Amino acid sequence: MEKMVVVVFDNESKAYSGLNELRKLHQQADIVLYAIAVIAKDTDGKVDVRQADAGPLGTLFGAALGSMVGMLAGPVGMAVGMASGSLGGAVSDISQMGIDLEFLDDVSRVLTPGKAAVVASIDEYWTTPLDTSMEPLAGTVFRKLRTEVIDDQLDREIRETQAELQALEEEFNAATAEQQAKLQAKIDATRSKLQSKVDAANKWMEETNRQFQDKVNVLQEQAKIASDRRKAQIQKQIAETQSDVAQRQEKLKQASTLAKEALTV
Repeated sequence: MEKMVVVVFDNESKAYSGLNELRKLHQQADIVLYAIAVIAKDTDGKVDVRQADAGPLGTLFGAALGSMVGMLAGPVGMAVGMASGSLGGAVSDISQMGIDLEFLDDVSRVLTPGKAAVVASIDEYWTTPLDTSMEPLAGTVFRKLRTEVIDDQLDREIRETQAELQALEEEFNAATAEQQAKLQAKIDATRSKLQSKVDAANKWMEETNRQFQDKVNVLQEQAKIASDRRKAQIQKQIAETQSDVAQRQEKLKQASTLAKEALTV
């Protein structure tokens, strides 16, 4: 399964060495590297992105990386302690990458001023190659399995908005003429909101397909130089990823279809 990995080093030089080691592991087909970045915290506690390659994840990784930088610049415990308010948007970006806030707090305890880190989205068949390659650099490795949350969020929002529309329409049918005039405005606004949710779901399904194809391209390139055993693992991974994407998209398609039926009434 895809993981978010953060490896913290004592300085930027070691962080770049760690980045090179991750790329070597990808070339050797020990891991699959989808996106990677180097970040550093200066002596004043400010965190900056030094280098980044979002790969197949595109803007999803970029948004999450930007939010991570902001949270890691704060005091330990800030991510969990400020999961709302001014950090609401940042928390949303992090959540969409399937990263929990406790993970960021664990990283922040080690990423102290003067240190640097490699942030990467990877698949790995076992943890030993990565851990072993980071040991000579004294890198501290943090891992978090990524979970897909956007699909569930869109599905929930579509169904909730559809239920809201249905309730308003039932209320409209039982209302007086005067009440209906006021209810119609609410119905129109809710229908518009439901349509926007359906549009967002369709856009996300297109983005999911793009990410899947880009990941497949990465895996197929890796298979060209992999051993026979690793090639079999790569082909299995492609099949599992395709099945996962198909199941996720089917769920959204069902919700969107029901919503469209409600909108045509």
